[in-house]
Amino acid sequence: MAIVALVLYVITAAAGVSLLGTGGAARRREAEAEAAEAASKEAGAGAETTLATAHATSPSAEAVRAPGLQARLAAVPLTAEGKPPPGPKVKVVAPPGEHPLLEFSHPALALTGLACWFMYVFVRYTPFAWISFGILMVAIAIGLTWMVHNLRAARHRLKGAWHFPPRLVLLHGTAAAVAILLSVLTALSASHV
Repeated sequence: MAIVALVLYVITAAAGVSLLGTGGAARRREAEAEAAEAASKEAGAGAETTLATAHATSPSAEAVRAPGLQARLAAVPLTAEGKPPPGPKVKVVAPPGEHPLLEFSHPALALTGLACWFMYVFVRYTPFAWISFGILMVAIAIGLTWMVHNLRAARHRLKGAWHFPPRLVLLHGTAAAVAILLSVLTALSASHV
């Protein structure tokens, strides 16, 4: 039963990799179409912008420097007190429809749980089965959360939402559900031997 669960986990992982590939390809096509549309809109305004930037970057504008000051190449300009300015305080915000933590942690935890299940199958050390079960339950919860966020983003037509083929999502979810059920039954039977 443990080997059948292992095979199901491998099928689930293969479906997940395929989902990431097809979803990423759809996102790239959408981004390329938006970039092409934005480029065509900017083509009309591009001639005016080119003339303005040519005047701003003229050699006479670059040559203006206070006399007696040495140039500090590749250095941050100092403040009036001679100290470097305070560092920028960057706030990272994901665009609407994108959830980088979910996009990273679901596959990462799933691979970690799969590795623990591999160790259980080869060593037959029961705690590996329970560790794998716990990790995979968290991965499933994160995957379901990711799916709900993507459905919500697609419903609101937010930019950056993943577009997954429904049959592949069904295969991935069904294989994961059956595999987790088999792993629980295997861990329970191994615990009571």
